[in-house]
Amino acid sequence: MAIAGKSGKLGLGANTVVDVSSWSLELGADTVDVTALGDEWKKFIAGLKEWSASAEGFYSVHTDVTGQKALQDAYLNCSEVALKMYVNATNYYSGGAYISGLSVEDPVDDTVSISFEFQGTGPLAYN
Repeated sequence: MAIAGKSGKLGLGANTVVDVSSWSLELGADTVDVTALGDEWKKFIAGLKEWSASAEGFYSVHTDVTGQKALQDAYLNCSEVALKMYVNATNYYSGGAYISGLSVEDPVDDTVSISFEFQGTGPLAYN
């Protein structure tokens, strides 16, 4: 059954990052080629896994001190953050990450927006 994205949220530790309008998660895994001479088909074994994520929303750094400001501070201080990416009220992905990109856009005819890029470090869990 499909679910609506409206129940999702981005968590930072025990706090919710306010004014986030979307987040995305990318998972990847290496495969190692173990094909030997004489094989007619390539053979692979599982290698290392990785994950990255991004989030965007309305700029609230001045009011969201435990969310957006904490993310901005973590970026400026090169600190690891504990992310929780909620799909709905109970199910979420979680893991440690570094902020690999931060962007603020301030158009004259629209709201100020902010976006974050995260590089996962270590395992990603699903609860």
